[in-house]
Amino acid sequence: MLPPKPLLSSWFAGSAGGRGVGYALLLLWALAAPARADVEVLTSIKPLALIAEAVVGDHGRVSHLLPPNASPHDYPLKVSDMQRLEQADLVLWVGEELETFLRRPLGNLPEDRRMTLIDLPTLHWPDREEAHEGHGHETDHSDGHHHDHGGRDPHLWLNPENGRGIATALAERLAVLAPAQAEGFRARAAALAEVLEALDQRLESRLHPLRERPFAVYHEGYSHFVSHYHLNQVASVTLSPERRPGARHLYELRQQLQGAVCLFTEPYYDMSSARSLADELDLKLGELDLLGATESTDTYPELLEALGEAVAVYEKLKAGQIAGRAVLVP
Repeated sequence: MLPPKPLLSSWFAGSAGGRGVGYALLLLWALAAPARADVEVLTSIKPLALIAEAVVGDHGRVSHLLPPNASPHDYPLKVSDMQRLEQADLVLWVGEELETFLRRPLGNLPEDRRMTLIDLPTLHWPDREEAHEGHGHETDHSDGHHHDHGGRDPHLWLNPENGRGIATALAERLAVLAPAQAEGFRARAAALAEVLEALDQRLESRLHPLRERPFAVYHEGYSHFVSHYHLNQVASVTLSPERRPGARHLYELRQQLQGAVCLFTEPYYDMSSARSLADELDLKLGELDLLGATESTDTYPELLEALGEAVAVYEKLKAGQIAGRAVLVP
């Protein structure tokens, strides 16, 4: 972790002799910094940590707040989490549209110690008509508990083009924190971009035959992936996985799911209602792990590739080659 600014400023206080010692100590620290050159990056969720790890490399430490199978919508911060936020040189999060629980804690941090990704000007956003045309959405919020994404899907890392943009922007922020390692940060971000470009082409080829195959998702959170690869998501059950669909929406779903075979869920939530819905509508269940919660997901490209392969398995479901409940997370 970089030396705290209050400590550095204190070296300049006191008498002229004290200031001389302070300048000497500051010079010694500056000379030693390239040898240490480590930054402490804390992210809200694992996908952002995977991107950060690729950019930071061996010149820092990256960790994430949310444990596996935790929801980013309403995670309860612990005292130890607050300490980690205070100690981090840079906190990376999507924004309050996703991690509502971080809005107030991050509001107390200086702007140069937090990076809000949803405000990046280079982001690619799903075409609303393409991402939502024909998609069912739960509109009854009478239970008083829902998560409004403000019209924007905050799961922006599901588009590899956004992953490249995030890595590039992060490299520039890290270059300010650790100038001696700036070129390394930029080089690693560029290397990740090349890997993602090749992966994007592979996924495009893999998913192209499935563009007309209708499927549904339980949680509306895949529009970046669906729009980027022009997939045919015909319905979503709910905006928030914590909410059960209302009777009116269930009626609409029955009409929208004509011809669909698979309902995709996520491994972090109680999906008893999804199983009941699948049984009622004669749908098979699949899992999409958009947070990379499985232990086998060690890199950001692996997260995207696993998601693409999970959707591609749907082709077998359509052909009746997989019987019973299909768990599609590798």
